[in-house]
Amino acid sequence: MGDWISQLKHDPIDDLLSEEDIALKYRVERDILKKKQGSPEEPLTDDTLYRALVRKQKPDGSWRESGRKKSEDNWTFIATLRSMLNLLDRGSGNGDEVFDQGALYLLGTQSEEGDFRGAYGADIPGPGYTGMVLDVLYRGGVDEPEQIQKAVDWLLDIRRTDGGWAIPTLRTKSKSDPSSHCVTGMALRGFASAPDEGIRKEVQKAGDLLANRIFKPDKYPDRRGVEYWGKLSYPFWFTDALSALDVLSRLGFDLSAGRIKRAYKWLIKQQNNNGYWESNFHRSNKEPDPWLTYAALKILQSFSE
Repeated sequence: MGDWISQLKHDPIDDLLSEEDIALKYRVERDILKKKQGSPEEPLTDDTLYRALVRKQKPDGSWRESGRKKSEDNWTFIATLRSMLNLLDRGSGNGDEVFDQGALYLLGTQSEEGDFRGAYGADIPGPGYTGMVLDVLYRGGVDEPEQIQKAVDWLLDIRRTDGGWAIPTLRTKSKSDPSSHCVTGMALRGFASAPDEGIRKEVQKAGDLLANRIFKPDKYPDRRGVEYWGKLSYPFWFTDALSALDVLSRLGFDLSAGRIKRAYKWLIKQQNNNGYWESNFHRSNKEPDPWLTYAALKILQSFSE
């Protein structure tokens, strides 16, 4: 298992394997213990969340937020993107009807300019969310090269001079304006998942920016406070210390770059005495989160290797 396990307060792997979550057990065995190779040949259809996502998917391929937000287009975009991330963790991808319908919905949100638009409404581009949609399309094996390349080209074209991204129109109009590390960390996920190494190399400067901004205030009002680095969540959503480590690792950065080693040590300290990491992303109080714990272990292991 390597020395990284000895740095933990408690080894939680046996506890994770005891969780009543088929998909979680599979990921731990595949990604942490290296007992399985590749992805499941078929989606894990017996998984409870997978079955719920199948049941709740709308005829147009989307998912809706429950309650008063259910008719708002921006919340439909967000709920669909989050659902697709959960499907990926359950072995879904191209060829699975529920995933394919969701991908068609997301592809249908692409603007003429090239971004996937909806999180901020119809008139405001979202580089962070465009990167997240690309992440889903790449990891899911979606074969739409023209639309995917159009989104990649759009992101590369609107980069700030410092190499990262900020929300055009809403927060910045000039390429000389500083980037938002929150937006940059989200946008980079699409590049980190690209199978083309050349595409990943295009964003080295943005990776350097993110690595050097860890635990610093953002340049813009959205999630400016340094406390947001510690609001961990999985599937990854906004940029936090854990998601930043993940994307930087996948882009080939090591512990010597920027403030990565500081974030690595901080992450280890966040483990509770029972071995789990805790999330308060959608809660008033932090609660032990098995999937977040899996993600933390996977990232710690990746840097040790």
